[in-house]
Amino acid sequence: MSKDPTQKLFEYIAALENTNEELVKTLKKCVEVLTGFKSSVPNPEGWQEMLDVFQETLKVGERIVGGKTLH
Repeated sequence: MSKDPTQKLFEYIAALENTNEELVKTLKKCVEVLTGFKSSVPNPEGWQEMLDVFQETLKVGERIVGGKTLH
């Protein structure tokens, strides 16, 4: 039995949203871990710049995850 194309599309979008949510969670954990290494890296300022970019990425990702297309 074949699924309705519209239903397949909704399932695909839901899968993408779930994947994005998991990626945001993973990035958040990585930032937490990487923050702990700041004092021991050769270039703390550069490290902080990297962390800042990750934080900005997280803000965008969390905003997208919070405004899911499907509920």
